[in-house]
Amino acid sequence: MSASERPPAVLIVNPNAGRMPEKERAAVVETLSQRFALEVLGTTEREDGIALGADAADAGASLVIAYGGDGHVNEVINGIAGSTAALGIIPGGTMNVLARALNVPLDPLEAIEHLMGKLEGEPRMLSLGQMDGRYFASSAGCGFDAEAAERVEEYLNSKRRFGQMYFFWSAFRVLAGTYRHRNPSMVLHGEFGDVPVAMAIACKAGPYAYFVGRPIDLAPEVSLDAGLDVFALKRMRIEALPFYVLRVLTDRVSSHGDAFYQHDLDKFEITADEPFSRHVDGEPLGRSTSASFTFVRDILRVCA
Repeated sequence: MSASERPPAVLIVNPNAGRMPEKERAAVVETLSQRFALEVLGTTEREDGIALGADAADAGASLVIAYGGDGHVNEVINGIAGSTAALGIIPGGTMNVLARALNVPLDPLEAIEHLMGKLEGEPRMLSLGQMDGRYFASSAGCGFDAEAAERVEEYLNSKRRFGQMYFFWSAFRVLAGTYRHRNPSMVLHGEFGDVPVAMAIACKAGPYAYFVGRPIDLAPEVSLDAGLDVFALKRMRIEALPFYVLRVLTDRVSSHGDAFYQHDLDKFEITADEPFSRHVDGEPLGRSTSASFTFVRDILRVCA
């Protein structure tokens, strides 16, 4: 393909994503450069992707490609959502939840060919969730899982070395090491009433995560084309941990007696007396005593 025939694109890459080898990253950039008139931008610290994505959209980019994990993709989404720029995804992270939900191949080079094929049609319009003004494409959590995400980000070398297993190990350490997550410490407010909970997760795409390759379906009815689902545990009993795990791997944990689940919501809120941890698509956002969730329809153009 000659230079004049290559469509323009901006690539925003996270060099620290997952266990991305330098050789693989170089091969992806080289292959994309052969397919596109490519501008390559790299993030150096958290939330760089938001500004880089926004700058690309403001400059008139028609395609912005995020190469990295779910957190990196989340940043780029928050930079371009609502603009005329379309999102492309090259998976390079640990879970790659949104890429899987959109049927993007996990092999980066195959993902490039998939993206090229999608350029022939109109971009898909994707609806998103929003927590306190921050968009999320897969999930946003308050309490327990957000604190586990914070622990993972504190030890990036372990995350890169052990991948998915390190998230679940971190979650177990959080639950085993503290009592504050075991009883209701927050209140979930919505059209369903007020529900005291120990943790809560808003889901926009599923599965929520993957454990040794197997999907974890916290929100069994979640759909990219529907509103928000919310999964919560009213209490978290460490003695029931084996039952949670068994339900996660073999059944629906949302049907456990400790669980609360609602499907296709437009909005809901979480409040607490003490600050709780928050995350969007695995990216820690800091602590707050409240979180407001809303469903935003058809806000993102996606080539997938």
